[in-house]
Amino acid sequence: MSPKVFSSKFMAAYCLVALSGCGLEAPETEPTAQAEAVAQTQSELDYNPGSGWNLAWSDEFEGTSLNTANWTTLNSDFDPVTNNCNFGTGELEYPRTQNVSVSGGKLILKAERTAATTVSDTRCGAHQRTLFSGRLHSKGKVERRYGKLVASIKVPSGYGMWPAFWTLGSNVQSVGWPSSGEIDILEWHSNEPTWMKSANHWYNGGQADWGTGQSGGYNLADSFHTYEVEWTASTMVFRLDGKYAGTTFYHNETEFQQNHYIILNLAMGGNWYGFPAAGSIALTQGQPKTMEVEWVRWYQQGSTPPPPTGSGVANASFESGMADWSTWTPNGTAGAAFSETHNGGHSGSYHLTHWSNSPFETWTYQVKTGLANGNYKVRAWVRKGGNFAIARLQGKTSGSAAPVYTTLGTYGDWALVETPTINVTSGYLEFGFHTQATTADGANFIHMDDVELVKL
Repeated sequence: MSPKVFSSKFMAAYCLVALSGCGLEAPETEPTAQAEAVAQTQSELDYNPGSGWNLAWSDEFEGTSLNTANWTTLNSDFDPVTNNCNFGTGELEYPRTQNVSVSGGKLILKAERTAATTVSDTRCGAHQRTLFSGRLHSKGKVERRYGKLVASIKVPSGYGMWPAFWTLGSNVQSVGWPSSGEIDILEWHSNEPTWMKSANHWYNGGQADWGTGQSGGYNLADSFHTYEVEWTASTMVFRLDGKYAGTTFYHNETEFQQNHYIILNLAMGGNWYGFPAAGSIALTQGQPKTMEVEWVRWYQQGSTPPPPTGSGVANASFESGMADWSTWTPNGTAGAAFSETHNGGHSGSYHLTHWSNSPFETWTYQVKTGLANGNYKVRAWVRKGGNFAIARLQGKTSGSAAPVYTTLGTYGDWALVETPTINVTSGYLEFGFHTQATTADGANFIHMDDVELVKL
């Protein structure tokens, strides 16, 4: 998701739509022609997914605080997940945690104009901003594949508002954008206030884009509407207020056969509006605007609650010590693998650590038999420092088979990594962490947590 590549993605996607024309809007004046669109006044909405669908996860935004077991807020113009500044789209807002709140049964993302304020992130540099907003995501907390993902959302009106409800592939940190895949369920533009815009982005020798959209015949701003995607292994259907929106997306790309996580944000300006000046955004100091979300729900097909998308790993977060895990070492240094609480886990209190003051080689693994034949990936959260001759998350389809692995980089904070696709043909999979430090250096360490086995 580099800024250079990402900067043109929305224009590319919507030029594909051609449902109501495509082009850069005039950035300095707020359009007025569409202001005559009839607004539909609605109260907050409920939703019926239809028969054969089971609620697998939801956040109803009850209480007075954000559920941090589901969400992480951003407090910078640097996104540590996608590793870029200003989100690669030239957006004008600076996200702040204080602009995200829960009140009255709703999630509220507040956009506001202030006096010029100096903000600083060493990764993006110090600069002055006048526009602030809210952004949050569910990475590492809520990640699923397929089903109906739907939300009841009220978007704000006004030139420059760019509210969005979308997903990214959970492997974005290791493969980058667009190889992670992206599903844009809702994007709204003030020049076409009756329209729900949707799109998909993936990698196919380069950036690949598909887009669709639908006019509801009424102004979508300032009232609640439901926005959804019904996602299967081969199709995606988008709906506005339960009605089919645009065209069906047919796919078989690997980017859309994996877990995705949810993003909700209220952007302003940026490339979709033709890079307008901050002063042209329809936002008055002291009069904030809000994107409000009544609920977000993820349904799966079936009449009983589905199992987790990634399942089958016993003691996956090492809260029970080394139970259910085996350790092999060629030189008697099995003590290099142990469960501990040092510096905290990715979730819970414990994590696996490979560390010793002596040279070591360690293979900590778990064996699964009786698996359905097919393609799998192993995922885990990792922190790593120092120098290693071998540092791998890997899987083997027999004890003597060559491993399928990804080499672990250096991560100052927890990072989600995954193996390449592993083809299981005999129901057997041996998976885990293989590390080797050839020098005696206490600075060599790897922390590992929340291991997941995913069938593609």
